[in-house]
Amino acid sequence: MQGTPAALPVATPLVLPHWTAPVLAFAAFGALVGWRMGASPLSSGVGLIVGAAFAFGATYLLVGAITLAHPGLGRDAVEEAASNGLLLILPFAVLALVAELLLGWNASQTFSSAGLMTACGAVGVEVSRRGGGQLRSMLVPTAVAVALAAAWMILSTFAAANWKW
Repeated sequence: MQGTPAALPVATPLVLPHWTAPVLAFAAFGALVGWRMGASPLSSGVGLIVGAAFAFGATYLLVGAITLAHPGLGRDAVEEAASNGLLLILPFAVLALVAELLLGWNASQTFSSAGLMTACGAVGVEVSRRGGGQLRSMLVPTAVAVALAAAWMILSTFAAANWKW
């Protein structure tokens, strides 16, 4: 007599922290800025580290601002929304790498700003889907994205103009 089949273990999906996608993307953006600064491994490495640090801080600024704007939602729900929405920055990083390395365009700032605005807008949509107010869910991430995009453009332009390694 055959018994009931043994239950197969259920695999849990791999869930990355909410800061993973922006850190990877801005590490690429930073490396591109460093490469433009001096086309050396040192300048690219410094740019990679600065880009990753910028993205890490920017992600926590975004999550903190949204959590303050939606106190009833909870930080876990905001972090989950951020992890889903910020994935949209990765295609922009790939496009920037292709444009800079294969096509010779100087487009990393353009792709970083567009990617940041798009990804933060997607975070706002995710927060709204989880019960956040529709207006606050779009205004807060947009305001943070504008400030962060401006800060990244100023930082990367200053670095490219003043530091040659």
